[in-house]
Order: sequence, then structure tokens, then C-alpha cells
Amino acid sequence: MLYYKLFETFFLIGLFSFGGGYASMELIRSRVVTMQHWLTDTEFTDIISIAEMTPGPLGINIASFVGTRTAGIPGTLIATLSYVFPAMVIVILLAILYDKYRSLRYVKGVLKGLHPAVAAMVLAAAIRLAVNAWLGGVQALTRENTNVVAVILSLIFLCLLQKKKLGPIQTILGSGVVGAVIYGLLGSAV
Repeated sequence: MLYYKLFETFFLIGLFSFGGGYASMELIRSRVVTMQHWLTDTEFTDIISIAEMTPGPLGINIASFVGTRTAGIPGTLIATLSYVFPAMVIVILLAILYDKYRSLRYVKGVLKGLHPAVAAMVLAAAIRLAVNAWLGGVQALTRENTNVVAVILSLIFLCLLQKKKLGPIQTILGSGVVGAVIYGLLGSAV
């Protein structure tokens, strides 16, 4: 039953994950955290951090982790392959159709119409991550629960990404080192 649940969950996530890993984070979170309870919101945020540090697409890394955690190596294979399969089939079909019909005005219109939806999905995921990192989750939405250090670090690294054109690897490594120093030395004081 667990294998089937892993297959069904990640097949559906793979089938409806449009816009890449960031755009599908909210869909993954709702299935893995809210519906299946395989992870908590905090664990999901941690997994996103780990998935960002490891090679490969975000969704595949999350599927692999959840599969391993819930059902070992067979779970990893089931979750990862069921996540990838729908996208592989869809991309092959769309590539054939796009190659044939890409000059049609309606095809261009559909693609332009998808941009706002993808932007909304990325924004929803970003808001959820910020709320978890800064406030400890939606339930803890109070000024007293605000992690000021996390807010400041987020803003600093956002500025470095935008102004200094810092790459994602440098940002992740830098943030990890700064977090280790601040949270490791000061511990629960921050």
C-alpha cells in the first residue's frame, strides 16, 4: 500500500508540476506534508535546503528523499521514477507538437497565458518558505515568533544575489557557513 501511495502521489505531482521545481513546491508540499503527512512543514523546508545543495532538479531530489524516508531504496526508485515519467511523456509530446505548430498565433498566446500562473506558483512557494524560515510556520504568525536573524540573512543574501550577481552555489554555501556560525555559536539565543 505504501508503494502504491508513493507511486500515486509522485505520479500526480509529476503530472501537474508545471514551471519547474520552484513552481511546483506548493503542490509537492500540499501532497507530502498536508495530505500524506510524510514530512512536517519544517522538515519540508529543510529538505528544500538540502535539495538545493545537491545536484539535480529540486522535485526529483525531494521525491528521492521522501521515497527513501518512507520506504527505503525501493521507495526512492518508485517515487523518483513516478515523478519523472509523466514529465518525460509530456515533454516528448509537446516537443513534437511545438515543432509542428510553434508559429501559430494561438500557440504563442497559450504560452504567454501560462506565464502569470507559473509566477503565482513560484510566489506562493516563496511566501510559504519565508513564513516557515522567518516565523516558524503559519500557526506561529506573531511578531514575537519572528526570527529576526533569518529575516536579515534572507535580505542580505537576496541583495547579494541581485546586486553582486552571486551564484546559487556561493549563496547556499555562504548562507550555510553564516548559519553554522550564528546558530552554532549562539544556539537558542537567536
